[in-house]
Amino acid sequence: MKLPPNLHIIEKRPETLPEKVRAVLGAAHWFSDRGAWKRDEFLEEVNDAVDAAHGQAHATDQHLTAMLISQIEVYVKCWTALQTEGLVRSFNSGQTPGKNPYLAIADKALGRAATLLSELGLSPKTRPPSRPNGKFAELLAGP
Repeated sequence: MKLPPNLHIIEKRPETLPEKVRAVLGAAHWFSDRGAWKRDEFLEEVNDAVDAAHGQAHATDQHLTAMLISQIEVYVKCWTALQTEGLVRSFNSGQTPGKNPYLAIADKALGRAATLLSELGLSPKTRPPSRPNGKFAELLAGP
């Protein structure tokens, strides 16, 4: 029996999913490969997402996109540092354990990135509903 694409995830057979679906599943490539962060690729992904969600971008979106990229870059650098240094560090010549400062920086950058994604209409909550396509697209689009 052939399952619909969304159920292949449940069956743990992601290799049977269409390439387009597999490309957006899971974590970003830099999450597991520390050297994989590429700002130009991320810029292209954001531009494609804005175009897909809204049909066109406004000139001021480039500033929001630049801010988003800088915050994601800060987060990636902190994430990378946390992977090697850990969440707890020693201070005062090893006498005082404490939270790794990268944790607070990453948390702040993540919050700012989420806000910028919302401003660009790219978070799940702020994305417009998908546009209908196919032979009934004009009818479903309404007046």
